[in-house]
Amino acid sequence: MGPGNTGQSRPATLRSAVLLLAALLLTQGGGPLEELPYPPAPPDPLSLLTALRKNLPANWRLGQPGLYLNIAQVKVNILDEWRGNPVAAAVAMCPDPRDEIWKQVRVFRLIMRHRQRDWPPYECRP
Repeated sequence: MGPGNTGQSRPATLRSAVLLLAALLLTQGGGPLEELPYPPAPPDPLSLLTALRKNLPANWRLGQPGLYLNIAQVKVNILDEWRGNPVAAAVAMCPDPRDEIWKQVRVFRLIMRHRQRDWPPYECRP
C-alpha cells in the first residue's frame, strides 16, 4: 500500500461519499415529505361561472363546475344547430387575463359538448 491509501477502492469511497451526502440531505429540513406542494383550493364555482358567462354565446349552457385530477373543469353544452369548431369556441370563451377569476385559479378546463359528444378539454390560462 502506498501513502494515503486506506485500502478502499475508488468505487467504495465514492459510494460512501454519496451515501453520506444523501443522509445529510434527508436530515436537513425534515426530509422530502415536508417539501411536497399542497394542492391549491378549488375556485369558487359561482365565480367561475360568472367569469365564463361574459363570453358565453346565446342559448349555450354551462354545466356545474367540478374537479378532475385537482383541476377545475366546466362542461359547455353547445346547440346542435351551431356550426363551427368547438375547440376554437373554447378559446374564445376563456376569461380575459385581467379577470378576477385568475386570483383564485391558475388553470381550468372547458369541455365542449356538441352533437352528443365531448370534445377534448381545452385549458384556459391567464
